[in-house]
Amino acid sequence: MAVAALTPRVRTIVICDEAEPSLIEDGVFNLEGVRQHLGAPSFPVHSPLNVFLLLSSARKGSYPGKVLVVNEKDNRSVRYIKFVAVFGRDNQLLPMYVDIGNCVFGEAGQYNFEVYFSASGSEALKGEHPFTLFAQED
Repeated sequence: MAVAALTPRVRTIVICDEAEPSLIEDGVFNLEGVRQHLGAPSFPVHSPLNVFLLLSSARKGSYPGKVLVVNEKDNRSVRYIKFVAVFGRDNQLLPMYVDIGNCVFGEAGQYNFEVYFSASGSEALKGEHPFTLFAQED
């Protein structure tokens, strides 16, 4: 069976400045600064980001994953973060966020946030989200 069939599905990817679990309701998250792009007066620019994910899995278990932030121009990673998604039961939806930390974007252009999961020694790209950096004009 292919690794893509054995790993969780990515239902939603949201890039934001901050993601926090609700203090009063389990399974609810507060997202601040949801964004499709980022403008900067100069480059390189440092930006702390989070990725909110809604995942699903047909099988319970723990699944190692990673988020790569990739510059589309040269296909180089500017950030790489590992995480683990834990499903307590079969056919579960799992909301979670990954703190990407301080991303350093060296230039304006198109970037991709890519989500991978691995199983049996192989990995599969399960979701991607485009992200644009542009130079702000005075």
